[in-house]
Amino acid sequence: MFSVFLVRNTIAGACEYFDPVRNPLNDPILKIVAILLVIAMTAVACGSDDTDEAAGDFSDVSVVIILDGSAEDGGWNTSHARGGASISDAFPGIDVSYVEEVAPGQTATNAFQDAVDGGADVVIGTTYYQDDMMEIAAENPDVYFLTWAGFTIADNVGHFDAATEDGRYIDGLVAGSLTESGIIGYPVGFPFNEVNRSVNAFTIGVREMSPDAEVRVVYMNTWFDPALEQLAAEALVNAGADVLAHEVGSQVYTTVMAQNDGYVIGYTNDWSELEPEAWASSFLFDWGTYYVDQIQNVIDGDFEPAITFGGLKDGFIDFAPYGPDVRDETLALIDERKAGIIDGSFDIFAGPIMDNEGNEIIPEGGTLPFDERYDCCQWLIEGVVGRIDQ
Repeated sequence: MFSVFLVRNTIAGACEYFDPVRNPLNDPILKIVAILLVIAMTAVACGSDDTDEAAGDFSDVSVVIILDGSAEDGGWNTSHARGGASISDAFPGIDVSYVEEVAPGQTATNAFQDAVDGGADVVIGTTYYQDDMMEIAAENPDVYFLTWAGFTIADNVGHFDAATEDGRYIDGLVAGSLTESGIIGYPVGFPFNEVNRSVNAFTIGVREMSPDAEVRVVYMNTWFDPALEQLAAEALVNAGADVLAHEVGSQVYTTVMAQNDGYVIGYTNDWSELEPEAWASSFLFDWGTYYVDQIQNVIDGDFEPAITFGGLKDGFIDFAPYGPDVRDETLALIDERKAGIIDGSFDIFAGPIMDNEGNEIIPEGGTLPFDERYDCCQWLIEGVVGRIDQ
């Protein structure tokens, strides 16, 4: 920065004081060439300062992204790495670094502290790290913290989550259009609100296409365990599932379904080239929209702590390519439903909705408003086989 300052000020002086008549060159031809060259150079320099500033140099800004797994897992953590790439694209020269395989707890607290000690201006946590970072945030008011799915804000702390249901409902349309057995398997991680909400929205989509189909959910109590996930996938196939969706991280589902002539619905990943004949669909998280906005606010001094919940209309949800067996009429319906979700004319959670224990959750004419979905759901919708407490 210091050297740039010197160069700009030297050129600025030339712009103000240059007088070609005083050029000491004696050779008339060289004198003319020198005059023309200097005039051209000073004119460009004097007119380019605004352009340089507009382009921006953010090399003095540091962002650390803390992941609970590998940035190359192809799913959840890769989606946040895509968000990091969006930051790099939006702010030339910015320093974006990653800390991987950080489990919540003391390890996460240490990682947040290390990021601060290393000079981070913004620290992003990509899983539920709220309890691990609030004290660090309080002790470092000049550093900004963003973390997934928290609920306690502070002057320098914001939280974010995405309306997974917008994407999962669309994935459900695909799954319901492809199933022939009427049985769809769905291994998931933990019985968190977001996970249950995704299962419910997915099932709404499935039953729109196949009213008698059932979604068999299995809570794995892990986010990544390939051996356990392999067993779950094979057990679901043996029980008759010809489509598998999932919200746990390994790639076993694609190979299991390819071996059994079935279909796989991914979880924020694009495995369309891994087993193309088995690939059906997957929504994708686009965290870059949120990350770029928040970092711009930090740079501008306009950061406002908030709990941000965004969906398809907010640019938080995107989609991988659809598989070759997804029919044209299904794709047309998908386009119609996406447009309806974005303009508000279609409501995924329009009542009546019953849970899978026979209780009315949303009455006829009722709904689950978008700004209240964040706290939903500790119930499973009719059509889901499984229990939250299993």
